[in-house]
Formats: sequence, C-alpha cells, structure tokens
Amino acid sequence: MNEPKRPLTVAKLPRTLYLETTNRCDSKCQTCIRTFLTNEPPKDLTLAELQGIVDQFPVLERVVLHGIGEPLLNRELFEMVVYLKTKGAAVVFNSDAISLTPKRAIKLMESGLDEFRVSMDGATRETYDKIRGVDQFDRVVENVTHLMDQQRKLERQTPRVSLWFTAIKANLDELPAFVRLAARVGVPEVYVQRLVFNNLGMAVAEQSLHHTLQEREQRLIEEAEGLAREFGMAFKASGLTTPMASLQGTELASRPWSGCQRPWTLSYVTANGNVLPCCIAPFSAKNYRGALLGNAFTEDFSRIWNGEPYQQFRETFESDVPPDACRGCGLLWSI
Repeated sequence: MNEPKRPLTVAKLPRTLYLETTNRCDSKCQTCIRTFLTNEPPKDLTLAELQGIVDQFPVLERVVLHGIGEPLLNRELFEMVVYLKTKGAAVVFNSDAISLTPKRAIKLMESGLDEFRVSMDGATRETYDKIRGVDQFDRVVENVTHLMDQQRKLERQTPRVSLWFTAIKANLDELPAFVRLAARVGVPEVYVQRLVFNNLGMAVAEQSLHHTLQEREQRLIEEAEGLAREFGMAFKASGLTTPMASLQGTELASRPWSGCQRPWTLSYVTANGNVLPCCIAPFSAKNYRGALLGNAFTEDFSRIWNGEPYQQFRETFESDVPPDACRGCGLLWSI
C-alpha cells in the first residue's frame, strides 16, 4: 500500500527550530566533520539575529541551540535562553562542558534552560582524549560534578542533565564504566548515540556498530542497561528509542529515510543564517552548498519554508532517490 503523499508546502511554520549558536569549538572530536572540514566562515549567532528569526514564529515549542560548534563559547548564550523561555519554548543544547565554570553553571541554572546534554564518549581519560581530541576529561568530570552539586544545594530541577556517548567500536568496552561515571557524578540519564560516519578521522564504516552488533557487543549494552537500572538511572538512545534498538536498526531497507518527518516539522539554521533541512545535513551532505534552502538573515522564514528550494527538497524526499543530505539515512546518521 502506498504511503499518503505529504504536501510540498506547509501552511504553518514549524514548532521546532535548531539554531546553531556558534560554529567555533574547543574540542577536536575525531568523529565530527568540523574537525576536518570548514563549510562556513567562523561565526557566533548574535542575540539580535536570534530574536529576528524567532519573532517570526507564532509558536515555538522546542528550540535546540547546538549544531557544528560548542554553544558555551557564545557570550550571549544565556541571554538567548532567557529570551526563548519568554516565548514558551523548551530549550536544550549539547555541550562538551569544557568551559562550564562554576560561574557559568549558576547562569546555566538561572537561565531557565530545560535540558543540558554533556557529550563525553569515554569513561577514561585515554579514550576521551583519543575520541574528543583534547586532554580535558578530568576538567569535564569536575565541571559536571560541580553543576550537579549546585543543583542539589539550590534544589533546582532544571536543567535536566544527561551524559552522551557516541558508541563506536573503539569505546564500546567503556559503556558500563560510563554508566558508573554518570552515577558517581550524580547525572540521572545516559544516552547512547549512533555514529554519523563520513570517512573522516574515526567516523568511518569500520567503527560503526549500526547493523553490525556482535554477541559480545550486545552483552556490553545489556550490562550497561542493567547497571543503569541498578542505579535508578535512565538509559536511552536519541530518537526516543533504546540503545540496543538504535544500534541494531529497524529502518525500512528500501527507503530508510522515508519515515523521517523533519522536512515538514523543523528547520536548522546555521550561525551564518543558512537554512538546512536538519542537524544531520552538515555531517551527511556530500554537496553542502546544494543542501542550503535559504538564508534566515536575508529572507522571511515563511518564504523559505514554502519556497522553491524547500518544495523541491520535499518532492525529492518523497521519491525513490532521496536528497543528497538524506542519502543513506539509517546508515550514516544518528537518529
């Protein structure tokens, strides 16, 4: 039975928006395309630019303030969160937490941020250094521990803090220890994320666990899941699923990208104002310039959302040959 055809134009603007607050970073992750390629000039999004975009949206339910870069490097980040909270949006971002000083930890809590995700990818200094590209493991552990201590001291429920682990063959042995680390510093949630591989650095097919889990690797995931239950912690994967299901993969074999709703439900804006279909596009698109759908600094967002590039993207998305940025979805991306 054929799937119902989705519209090429969408009357209402999306209620979820990804805003890249900066494309600068203080990590050199060997699984991140930014370490190896520069698709756009260095830029920090300004508060005024954010306001100019956000004020066009009648309703925003969720705003994600990360992309290619480290959000905490943007000096106006906390003011951005405060402004977005006045709009009623839930606000979240991923961070390496390297620059999360005690003073910034207080500002983080006072801003009203809903969720703070800390990407670490290792439970030991050696593995962290190997994957993240910088010798900052001890500092990050200290920063996160301080944040959790302050939350308890001040009886703050937000932001909800989680530790994130991009699972590859080089670090999966440390997943149970990663859960123990989260428990030790007081973080209540651990997320396991799939690798987006692009043949750069460690982001290669040989490191991917997707559709390739061996019995030993499954046992490691089960051990980590059991530890999380024992500690009373959440153990999840991005995409509202479990780590095991995410890594085993359940996508349709013929058109694995087709279940995605993002072309109709959200947009991603880079620090330079360029609009992309989602946050995976910078990692997966072979033709980056061809993935751009408009510029939010120079065009009304409603015109971009229903403009010719977006309509063409949606039309191609519904075909048997997906857009370049979606090619291989379920294989190259992280849900």
